[in-house]
Amino acid sequence: MTLRTLLGIALAIWMPVSASGTDDVLAKRPAFSLGDQPAPAIARCNDVRAMSADLDYPGYRIDLSVVGELTSVRTDGVLWYLTMCNLPDVRLMCVTYKSNDMKVGDRVFIKGGYNRLDANHIKLDPCLANQPDVAPAD
Repeated sequence: MTLRTLLGIALAIWMPVSASGTDDVLAKRPAFSLGDQPAPAIARCNDVRAMSADLDYPGYRIDLSVVGELTSVRTDGVLWYLTMCNLPDVRLMCVTYKSNDMKVGDRVFIKGGYNRLDANHIKLDPCLANQPDVAPAD
């Protein structure tokens, strides 16, 4: 086999789904994207429940992008757990390696690997968090 053939086989195995399959899973979910890809839009807390309704794990990483105010900032000494959104919205937890000096009440942008824990809780891991210079208003 040639190197080109092996590369083609490797890419075919690695690619999670065809473009049309991705479109089906993420259709009408603009704050979701394939892992490490930009989302078409950024959700707010009150958007997440409806946008994530009935979204099953597709077998590959998808990311969720959300902007809102932090409701909790905790650490176990290694990881940081940044939470935002409260009921009736879905509560989000961003698992990251740095707090970046973020505090409860700060407006932040989080993006990370989507994992639905239950009807009211989503964990984004891995996750990046930053304080946007200019963020959309709620």
